Parts: sequence; C-alpha cells; structure tokens
Amino acid sequence: MIEKITIENDAELSDLPPITVGEILFAFKEYKAIFKTELKKEPETFYDIPIKIVIKRISNNMVVDLLGIRRIEMNKEGTGIWFICSVNQSDSIFIHNKSIVKLKISTKPISEIKAGFSYLKSIFDKNQKKLSNHFYDLPVRIIVMEGTEGKNEKVIDTLDIVTILMDDIGAGVFCHSFVNDITMIENNPDVRILLDESEKKYAELMQKLNKR
Repeated sequence: MIEKITIENDAELSDLPPITVGEILFAFKEYKAIFKTELKKEPETFYDIPIKIVIKRISNNMVVDLLGIRRIEMNKEGTGIWFICSVNQSDSIFIHNKSIVKLKISTKPISEIKAGFSYLKSIFDKNQKKLSNHFYDLPVRIIVMEGTEGKNEKVIDTLDIVTILMDDIGAGVFCHSFVNDITMIENNPDVRILLDESEKKYAELMQKLNKR
C-alpha cells in the first residue's frame, strides 16, 4: 500500500513534486490487488469505487472539505491533467445552517477516471505525432471552480495531490490535497473562523461514522 505522506511545514509541501498520471494508475493497480486479496471482494466491482478529493489544512493536517470530481481534462498546452471540481451549495460540506449536508457527493468512479486518462492519452499521442509514454509523466492537479458547470465557471484555486489512499473497507479512494491556511489567514483573519468550524464539523462527522 502507498504510505501516507506526513507534511511537517509549508516549505516541505512546496518541495513535493505533483503526482503524475502514471502514479495514479499504479495506485489503482495496488489497491485493486488489496481489494481482491485482503478485502476478499470481487475485482470487477473495484472500478465502481468513487474517487473523492479530501482537502486538509497545511497547518495541522486536519480535513476541512470533501469534493467530488466533475470531469477530467488536459490543459491547452498538453502539459498537465486536471481533475475539475465544483464548489457550490450542493458541493460544500459545511454550508447550510452550519450543519453537514453532504456525505454522498456526486463524483467519478475509478472506471471513468481510467477511461478519461485513455482518451486524453490518445489526444496527447496524436499531438505528439507518435506514441509516447511521456503522457504518464504528466502531473495531475485539482482545479476548483465556482459557477455553473460548462457556462460561467471561474477558477478559484489550483491544488496539488499529495497522496492517494483507499479506505479500510474498499468503499472509496481519496486524493488528499492541502490548502495553505497559514497564508490564507494572514491575508484574511476572518478565514480562521470558517476553517475552524469546518474542521470541527468534519471531525464530529467522522466520530459519528466510527461509532456505527
């Protein structure tokens, strides 16, 4: 299993190279083997597992949000792959009357991410005029959007994926990313309250789920 990465400080995070297409596909391969041999589940159902984006604070490694992947794209330059995630009232965990309103968020399963990679590789290869394994070295980043999908979308953040983990029961695969809450709070002290509330509510949610 791929080991969880521990981030000690902002400088260490900035030094980490972004995760690539090849590393994500390798993680899928590793987790499929665990899904079959250790969890004793049918390997065919592995590709139905949803992939979600976990957002953590860089200051304390605590979760503050969970996002679903809406679509997968390649940038215009052909130098990177994007997991497009939208932020709106249905996609924000902590938004309606300070209560958690989403747990089963809409996102893409492993099968659609793999199919997306295959499609984008065909475009990449065509543009390169030959088959190229360089596609697997392309970095994969999270693009957080606001607005209506496909209409008035606006990029509000670009995040690197730090690590990819599967949960203990094989129900989900999670791409972990960090927001630099230290800088965010320095620029706008009011953000601390929002982050603290989100962190607390997510921790309470996990405690409830663990008791089930």
